[in-house]
Amino acid sequence: MTGARGRRRNASWAEWNEVMPLVHASYHGYGSADLHTSLRIWYESAFGVFCPVSFGSLRAAMRTCAIVNPVAGGGRARRVWPRLLSRLLEVTTSLSVHWTMGPGTATALTRDALKGGMERIVAVGGDGTLHEVVNGFFENRTPVAPSAVLAFVPCGSGSDFRRTLGAPTGVEAVRQLKSDRIQPLDVLRVRYTTERGRPAHRYAVNVASAGVSGTVVRHFSPSILPIPPRLRYLGATLRALATDRPVPVRLTLDDASLPPTRVRLVAVANGRTFAAGLPIAPTATPHDGVFDVTVLHDVPVPTLLRHAHRFYLGTHPSLDGVSTHRGRQLTIEPLDDRRPVWVEADGEALGTLPMTVELVPRALRVQS
Repeated sequence: MTGARGRRRNASWAEWNEVMPLVHASYHGYGSADLHTSLRIWYESAFGVFCPVSFGSLRAAMRTCAIVNPVAGGGRARRVWPRLLSRLLEVTTSLSVHWTMGPGTATALTRDALKGGMERIVAVGGDGTLHEVVNGFFENRTPVAPSAVLAFVPCGSGSDFRRTLGAPTGVEAVRQLKSDRIQPLDVLRVRYTTERGRPAHRYAVNVASAGVSGTVVRHFSPSILPIPPRLRYLGATLRALATDRPVPVRLTLDDASLPPTRVRLVAVANGRTFAAGLPIAPTATPHDGVFDVTVLHDVPVPTLLRHAHRFYLGTHPSLDGVSTHRGRQLTIEPLDDRRPVWVEADGEALGTLPMTVELVPRALRVQS
């Protein structure tokens, strides 16, 4: 169709968002060219605009559900979604799309989709979106659909787990869905204490940590200024170091109790980086059956500032006051209950110590 001046224009986001539910209902489960052509004609007739989606030939038969966080990356996911959708329609014959509406939504949507027979879940967003989607793969500590596949289209600001996988972002990530390469992925089962003192658990794919990192995540908030995520995390970490004091803890690794120590940070890593690219565990691999542990002991702040570049280079494990371990289960118990020690996982604030992290080997099937 033509616009007021006889020329086609691209659909606005509001127009595209309005029509999406109808399009989803129309093409779900179909792959014929006739249907795709009909949808394009109907869309352009209804809105008088150029349809931003190519309903072309579709390849994969896997029933796919995309979980999209539109605010990921400061709204980047929403802006690139029409292009991503166009590519998704080229790699699947059956696509259902759901948008998250707030914290926890992605977990519920994923779980419902898997129970409804979806064979592949595509998480579109940042590490927080991926974290919630991964938790949707489990219920009552058991897999909802053991044969289901997870795929990740990174659109967030940090996207730390993407760095470990070496995965591309945006449209390039969607193109990888054409691949038959599916690999097993270890996950972390994190048991912690809520702020109300109740036991709880969560799954994580990247890093679970306690101490200064937990404080940073708890107080971290998006910036309206165009400040790179790494600088924002660095600033938040410096503020936390100025107020947090090292805390006495007892670490139990694979049933072996380590000597009590005072720590600023304990990170249990399935992936290599956190805090927008800091390689806290440079040798971690998410499919080797063990996790890496990095412990930052009672190191004076001036010493940390002097060696801050070592943490970003990944050479910090050789520093005095830093110890590393490997294992399958770690318990962190506070030896001073007078103030809480905050816990985070995949950049999401959880609660406080005590915390137990257990590795669940080959718990997910990931397409990459």
